[in-house]
Amino acid sequence: MYREWEICNYLTRYKTQNFYEGSMIKATAYAGAAVIAALYGAPGFANADTITDYEVINAPAMKAAKAPRAVLTEITQTSNYTVAVGDYGVVLYREPGQSDWQQADMPTSVLFTSVDFVDADHGWAAGHHGVIAATNDGGKTWQLQLDGFEFTELQKAHFQIVVDELTEELEQLDGSNVEREDELAFELDNATYLLDMAFVAEEEGPTKPFLDIRAVNRDVIFAVGAYGTLVRSRDGGENWEILDERLANLDGFHLNALTSDEQYVYIAGEGGQIFRSADMGDSWDLLDSPYYGSFFGLHIDTQNRLWVAGLRGNIFVSDDQGDSFNQIKLPDNVNINSVVDAPSGGVYLVGNAGVIGWVDAAGNIKQMTHSSGAALTDLVAHGDGRLTVVGQRGVLEITDFESSAQTQE
Repeated sequence: MYREWEICNYLTRYKTQNFYEGSMIKATAYAGAAVIAALYGAPGFANADTITDYEVINAPAMKAAKAPRAVLTEITQTSNYTVAVGDYGVVLYREPGQSDWQQADMPTSVLFTSVDFVDADHGWAAGHHGVIAATNDGGKTWQLQLDGFEFTELQKAHFQIVVDELTEELEQLDGSNVEREDELAFELDNATYLLDMAFVAEEEGPTKPFLDIRAVNRDVIFAVGAYGTLVRSRDGGENWEILDERLANLDGFHLNALTSDEQYVYIAGEGGQIFRSADMGDSWDLLDSPYYGSFFGLHIDTQNRLWVAGLRGNIFVSDDQGDSFNQIKLPDNVNINSVVDAPSGGVYLVGNAGVIGWVDAAGNIKQMTHSSGAALTDLVAHGDGRLTVVGQRGVLEITDFESSAQTQE
């Protein structure tokens, strides 16, 4: 079984989309001392010889002198603050109209991959080592609601119940329905494997990262992650339940993105998988996919269109809740990591190599490439035309998108 630092290179790219290639900034205590010194203005955050793999779960995030330069993975905006999350447990918040960022109090140092707010005060962040944290003051302070050790216990208990129920049903058939017995035997093999992996995680430590989180309302929250991980809370994060086996994902593909509207919840991930639930996660349909590579971005725009985007510039939009899709192409075929609403209509898309695209309400396409060439993972668009973008280089402010972008002919 891989240790966390060994799989980090592999897993992190499903949220930060390959910008860890080359000089990787790892989401554990094994980060380079030079990177730590640059961010924190101090000697090391932790010595790799004195800290264990999983102490970062309960090690509070240090206040960093240059936190806006940390690797940041996702950003969102409420009526009170703009909030961004990223590596080393860094959470930043900024008031509207202000230029300076404040660093939030966070009781963990894991890499956060996602953040979502349901209103101005209540939000959730998810990340590596099975961590989910919540805030009730707009993002200034956070509390842990789940960590990888608790998550492992949930998995053990859940999959033991599934194994017992399938075993009992299989024994009751006793040769009376061969087809159903074959189905049950297959499901039992899969559930037994998942149970075994939970016991391995108990022995070696929690290695599954969460890759996205979605707060449907104050009570219902979903999080997805590596190897087909899907959890749901129906009480605001006080308790979590495992839903992995409710998806037709027997290969255990990574689940990378979540979104929802008043009718459906959607998941997208590896292998072009797109799932849709009409009953808040009790059951899921696997949709016909327009592409069989990985998807990273999932979004429902103001016209209730479903956008899904991922590897090699593959971008698709659906006008019928995912029953069919039309393809959209930017000039550069780079990985697209996020899709967000544009205040003037349409959507913005951000991706690797500094690419930012705008598909306006009429379907016209413009693209600019940031001079840094950095991998960009998310953005918020302000009403005055400014863009605040996050990614490999931390926070980037863009004031000249319109003048820099070129229209696709």
